[in-house]
Amino acid sequence: MKDECNLKEVITKLLKYYNFYPKPEDFLAVKALRNGMHPFGVLISIILTQNTSDRNALKAFERLRNYIGMDLDPKFFKEVSSEKLAELIKPSGMQLIKAKTIKNVLNAFSRVELNNLLELDPEVLRQKLISVKGVGAKTTDVFLLMLRNYPTFPIDTHIRRVLTRLGCVHEGERYENIRKKVIEQLGRNSFLLRKAHIILIIHGRRICTARSPKCNSCPLKEICNFYTSKKNNA
Repeated sequence: MKDECNLKEVITKLLKYYNFYPKPEDFLAVKALRNGMHPFGVLISIILTQNTSDRNALKAFERLRNYIGMDLDPKFFKEVSSEKLAELIKPSGMQLIKAKTIKNVLNAFSRVELNNLLELDPEVLRQKLISVKGVGAKTTDVFLLMLRNYPTFPIDTHIRRVLTRLGCVHEGERYENIRKKVIEQLGRNSFLLRKAHIILIIHGRRICTARSPKCNSCPLKEICNFYTSKKNNA
């Protein structure tokens, strides 16, 4: 990150500005965690949020739980066809792709491994999950940070947009570069990384939106390259 981009200052300002903890329905992974669900069920909840809102993913998530079982134990998924799985998760969108991804996870891990997602070495688990077609780095890092308290940092479109506008990262910078830069600045404190992840997403949803960002209301405007450039060109 650029020297002038102080990410700890950014997170401190945002936490002070919003001053609240997210509702479970705002973040499906948080809801799944609070329900004491099987770790595989938490992973599925994260997969369902890919390329959609948490609200739509939640609808699919509840349909899946009502059909398969409330804790989403992986042993019950073997009996469900890909077609039925896609039908159940249709509200989340891209249901055929997501159903295939869930099946890919089931095929990539043994029954013992799926029941020990909390015990497997986190870095080995990260590499294995990322290698599963359809899972990807962001989904993997959300799982590890939220469920395993492993010090990693997931980058979604909101976070990428906020950090790019602030001047913390370059336009189109690689996911892994951003992840490492954030951890380098914030340190390997999973609690702080989790708060930073959530608050940056909230900021991207509420103020630093893709279209018509509310720059005049932004608590970061005085340290934001995007706002400074816009003001100078006005």
